[in-house]
Amino acid sequence: MIFTTKLKKYDDVSTLEDNDLICYCIEVSKGTIVNAIKEGATTLKEIKANTKACTGNECKEKNPNKRCCSKEIKALISMY
Repeated sequence: MIFTTKLKKYDDVSTLEDNDLICYCIEVSKGTIVNAIKEGATTLKEIKANTKACTGNECKEKNPNKRCCSKEIKALISMY
């Protein structure tokens, strides 16, 4: 059996698909965050208000990076 799954680096948002999670605490996807950015959110505070991403408290337990997702959200803001 051959697997063709692309290796994902969870700290590199460019390797993630739109349905991949960015915020594991609240279960917010990359696509949801990108849509908020495209609709005018330009800061972490606005992303939090619009999507609830980065508002949980189980980052170390749920996030593969074992930390808050704010770095990835800021990277998405820079990309879009």
